[in-house]
Amino acid sequence: MNKRSRTIQTGLEIDVKPETDQEILNRLAEAEVAKRKPRGPVQRPQQRRSVPRYVQPIRGLLAPEPRSSPFMGLLAIPDTGGKS
Repeated sequence: MNKRSRTIQTGLEIDVKPETDQEILNRLAEAEVAKRKPRGPVQRPQQRRSVPRYVQPIRGLLAPEPRSSPFMGLLAIPDTGGKS
């Protein structure tokens, strides 16, 4: 059990702060950790690189509008409205 004061040979009494539960737990935890032997670095397995997968094009209402390149426009035959 903890004393509230300690007597010194001079006869003076010095009040000693009682140890809190937190301090007791910290002291016990530090003593347990000191008993353990230190571990080396943790060996982690190498992560495999994933192979890129083919993604199917989107269909339906959310599909992007088809875009033609400006070069493809040069190959188009202009419609002159002449012979049909």
